[in-house]
Amino acid sequence: MTEGVTALWLPRFVCPDCREPVVVGAAHALCRRCGADVGPRDGIYRFLSRVRAEVAAPFERQYRLVREREGFRSASPDYYRSLPLVSRDDRHVGVWRVRRESFAHLLGQAERVAAAGAPLRVLDLGAGSGWLSHRLAAAGHRAVAVDRLDDDADGLGACRHYAVPFAAVQADFDALPFEPSQFDLVTFNGSLHYSPDPAFTLAEARRMLAPGGAVAVMDSPMFARDEEGQAMVADERRKLAVEHGVENAVRPGVGFLTFAALERAASCLGLRGLFVPSHGSMGWRVRRQFARLRLGRAPAAFGVWVAQ
Repeated sequence: MTEGVTALWLPRFVCPDCREPVVVGAAHALCRRCGADVGPRDGIYRFLSRVRAEVAAPFERQYRLVREREGFRSASPDYYRSLPLVSRDDRHVGVWRVRRESFAHLLGQAERVAAAGAPLRVLDLGAGSGWLSHRLAAAGHRAVAVDRLDDDADGLGACRHYAVPFAAVQADFDALPFEPSQFDLVTFNGSLHYSPDPAFTLAEARRMLAPGGAVAVMDSPMFARDEEGQAMVADERRKLAVEHGVENAVRPGVGFLTFAALERAASCLGLRGLFVPSHGSMGWRVRRQFARLRLGRAPAAFGVWVAQ
């Protein structure tokens, strides 16, 4: 793979409402049938409908508040350009260590999908600040970052910090604005557990795959049993109330995944899954074992689940 490719690659868009092709011009992208102008505005193609935006708004306000208090947001362009690398004194160095490990697993799996020397067309779902798309684009792949959040510090607005261009698209997982069969790899970047119906969302991702492509679920909390995941969700709700004063927390999706549910969904879609775990640093693993004893349940597993 040749690094340093700078040309912006755009997928073939469709209007998520009327499913007609979108004509991309020098300054605007317009739906042929309904005339909807989807941008780009501030460097982002705008495919999130007003109805879906209104439904998502309460959770997004909560998400911004918690992420800011937890120290995931930054005003430094260098912070975003370095991700998933962070300084040793970063509050979340352990989390980012796991993300780096999972990213390495993802690249390893991607090599199995890619034709010799050819760039991958990657759909990065739940892209957040776009760090994964940035890394993939810098390696010469054709990345498209998708998220509902366009926040300047913790959403697609942060993509302005990157020198390597890639498409940023504001859209919903369950109404993807792309013609089918365009992507070699569809990656849920720490995001599939935010879906209210992961099986449906996986089916939408499957529709985007070109022949021989793969779906990857990266760094969602994974459990062997549904009860363990439900207990984690309850623990997180208590944490939001105690540490952040968030009562009646908005729950946008199931909040966790189970291996069995993913395998059932994959089987229905004609895919076979493989999970590659990320272990983190020794300190991170020790803290997780203490958490197991304190909480009386298994901690979530993290890593990359790939189905092809």
